[in-house]
Amino acid sequence: MEFKQVVGLRRSIRFWSPWQPIEPEKLQAVLEAIHQSPRVLEVDFLRVAVLHRDQMSEEDLQAMKTPTTTTQIELCPTYIFIYADLDALSEATDGKNLDEMLEAGALNRSHGWSSEFIRDTIVPQFYQEVLDDTDTVAMRFRTPDGMREGPAYSRQLLALGRTQIGIAQGVGLLAGVDQGLGVQLSGVGADVPKRIMGIPDSWITSSPMLIGYAAEGVEAGGQRPREPLEQDFHDGRYGAPFESDPDVVKRLTEDGMFQRPAPVPWRRDELRRLARMFGLPE
Repeated sequence: MEFKQVVGLRRSIRFWSPWQPIEPEKLQAVLEAIHQSPRVLEVDFLRVAVLHRDQMSEEDLQAMKTPTTTTQIELCPTYIFIYADLDALSEATDGKNLDEMLEAGALNRSHGWSSEFIRDTIVPQFYQEVLDDTDTVAMRFRTPDGMREGPAYSRQLLALGRTQIGIAQGVGLLAGVDQGLGVQLSGVGADVPKRIMGIPDSWITSSPMLIGYAAEGVEAGGQRPREPLEQDFHDGRYGAPFESDPDVVKRLTEDGMFQRPAPVPWRRDELRRLARMFGLPE
């Protein structure tokens, strides 16, 4: 699928076809795309765990629910949990990851990169300072016996890990749409997948990616509303709006990035029929 169409078709799907599993090759294509996502500080923070609904007990399935994530958990066949392993930064202080980038020509001597620069500047000033920061937060985990305290990490490191997760989530969502699948980022009870899959304490997560075949139409009611570009995007300084060119908007509309806005005329009827099909409140 052409990239601008992928961006234009991306929706948060909430009605899934629970009887239709994802083909292994499509799931792998999405995971491969996530694996190719940019790395923060060129550190291999990224970890991914896949969990299928049919692998879970009814008790665990119910425990995964939150006030905003209920029916979609029951309908969606597959969940992709994207983690950042905070211990990865300590492992990277030998500089080997950056040496590999230097050898591959991704880091350039023309820009000041060298083995000496990596060990004398990057590792102590960018890696070690984050690890040595005393402004730390202890990880906390919910267990059947209450909350358990885990290892402590600097707030800087937590921010780096969460940035890595966000980058990978964005790539994964678009990759799912490109494979003809429905996608959504949604909150769940994080203690359940950690317990089921034995996730280490050093891995932090955010909203998992729900993925499968959508039961609702590909438009899912139409493209979601956004504030004007000029309201949130600034040019050169705060308060100077980045002006949207109508000709560019017209071209992007023709290319599929901008699509019919929500709600499409039949959306209410679609929602009623979907609710009836799944025995849900109308």
